Amino acid sequence: MDAEEELAQLRQRMDNAQQLANMGDYDWHIPTDTNRWSDQLYRIYGYEPQSFNASYERFLSMIHPDDRDRIQALHQHSYATGEPYEMIERIVRPDGEVRYLHSNGQVVMGADGSPERMRGTCIDVTDQVLAEREREAAAVRLNEGRLRRRQAVEINDNIVQGLTAAVYALELGDAESCRGYLEGTLRSARSMMGDTLEEISSGELGEGDLVRSEPASLD
Repeated sequence: MDAEEELAQLRQRMDNAQQLANMGDYDWHIPTDTNRWSDQLYRIYGYEPQSFNASYERFLSMIHPDDRDRIQALHQHSYATGEPYEMIERIVRPDGEVRYLHSNGQVVMGADGSPERMRGTCIDVTDQVLAEREREAAAVRLNEGRLRRRQAVEINDNIVQGLTAAVYALELGDAESCRGYLEGTLRSARSMMGDTLEEISSGELGEGDLVRSEPASLD
């Protein structure tokens, strides 16, 4: 096996490994704006391998518009300091699909101290990001369900029981007790609404503040 064939096989093994990891690498020569991307990085961006020169301008055009300023700022900081960088950025594929990449890299300085190359890797972490968001959404739904159940218990303790007691008193012909239960129930309802509206307007409202920790007394 000659050196050229051995190199071709090595590149094929590297490409296979990157496809399995859904990872690509890049090497941007800054003075000439020539960017060498691995085949898998083109695939991650939604293109055929080696189908274009990924100049910096072309790269930025594929970054989600809301992320471009942040990514440029990170790169500029690395250019100025030589420090490595790491980031999560969104890209937009030709078909409009948004993908999330975990990228890292470093700037290689030239002999004169100016940035010469920027090298790094990108891993498609879209599935992990979406799975984490779904877990967070499920947790929010669970908390909301618990909150609604607690509010239902409070309404039962403060309103329903008071009205029920008033009805029983009325059936027994005890108008005075009935009036007392109704007045107490109305006070509880006004207090619940007043407390909630005040906390909402002040920005202090939290899940734990929406309900009382103890049921109200009918006395």
